Amino acid sequence: MDGCSVLVIDTLRATTTLTTILDRGATKVLTCASLDEAFHYKRQDSTLILGGERHNRPVPGFDAGNSPFDYPSELVEGRAVILTTTNGTQAVAKVNGAERVGLACLLNAATAARWQQEQKSEALVVCAGTVGHVSWEDVLTAGAVINEWSEHDWTDAARLAWTAFTVNQARIAQSILQSRHAQHLLSSGMERDVSYAARINQSSTVPVRGPDGWFYRNA
Repeated sequence: MDGCSVLVIDTLRATTTLTTILDRGATKVLTCASLDEAFHYKRQDSTLILGGERHNRPVPGFDAGNSPFDYPSELVEGRAVILTTTNGTQAVAKVNGAERVGLACLLNAATAARWQQEQKSEALVVCAGTVGHVSWEDVLTAGAVINEWSEHDWTDAARLAWTAFTVNQARIAQSILQSRHAQHLLSSGMERDVSYAARINQSSTVPVRGPDGWFYRNA
């Protein structure tokens, strides 16, 4: 993974939420794999916003969850956020050894792809999935990213994701709704989150990991 530029995808919902947090004016976001680590940072600095979930449920003692609607501008503008989730932040932890890491979702797919290509290095897309299983919405998002690449760079896996995306591009929101994870969120009353995450190329923000491990909005 050394020398690679990596994009981590967790469309439902971590990378969508984190992109939105930066869009709404937060200065930076730190992803944590464990609850203990997240609480540790909060104890060190009580001004941090502590957010996330476990298995789509709120965490007692947290300031916010993993919904983009939990982070309005009036809460996050000018502040730093800690985020820990069941799938997305675990995937970020697994690519700690990568030289350059950005986060992608449908909201920023085209911009994220351009950021990755600007790195002039081997490009890798990592789909977080759901508790160890492939997630349809993440595959579709990977395809949206790959759609911006030169076809010369595609692996067979990239071609599979691109094909899934192009077949469903005209009905991307409806296709996202068919995913198992989306259905679970819908059954939990999170229709707004799913609809929000299914919007494509609505943001020019790419969360990019800085040397200090925090994610910042791309310049």
